[in-house]
Amino acid sequence: MDQQVPAARRRPGRPAKADAGDTKAELLRAALALFARHGYAGTSVRAIAREVGLSESVLYAHFPGKQAIFDAALALGGPHITVAAIAGLDATLAGREPAGYVRDLAAAIMDAWDTPEARRLASLAARDGLMHDPALGEAIDDSLAHLAGVFQRWLDAGLVRDDLGGAADLAYALLAPIAHARMLWLHDAASPEQRRTARRRALRHADLFARAITVTGHG
Repeated sequence: MDQQVPAARRRPGRPAKADAGDTKAELLRAALALFARHGYAGTSVRAIAREVGLSESVLYAHFPGKQAIFDAALALGGPHITVAAIAGLDATLAGREPAGYVRDLAAAIMDAWDTPEARRLASLAARDGLMHDPALGEAIDDSLAHLAGVFQRWLDAGLVRDDLGGAADLAYALLAPIAHARMLWLHDAASPEQRRTARRRALRHADLFARAITVTGHG
């Protein structure tokens, strides 16, 4: 059997202009991995540059400092991906079939959260206390507000039960256990089985939730 030859690391130096975008993306991915593993304080600019075989001068050509790298790295798997997953669902499904929308929503969110960048962010959030970061809080509020609007339309149309709580309550009750599955099983060191467990738990919750809220004859 032929042995695979490991890819050579990039030699230190300034990249060609055509490679600038790829270089920046490499740096961000390396930074997020190191931040997740060692935390912000435990990761140096030199370590980020060395991770992709570059000099510090090349890194500083792309970022003014470590905080800028940190902020940009967070955007790779940050809270905006949840908002995007929700916004990307079929709007006609939201108006027609609550049960199908809820199940598709859970699957879309888990797809967005089960990427290397998103899993590293989960580890970083746990390590560096980012659960109270204002940007994360704003994204959660945006996601809940969007879902509350969907639930309110369903309540007004008589498609879901109105004795379980208001639209905001229903939105939170749907998302909270899915987020719990993420923090337990979708982290940087998650095994394939843990990742499967996260998805299985999230989808089972969505199915149970959909059955519980749907008025008989809808979904």
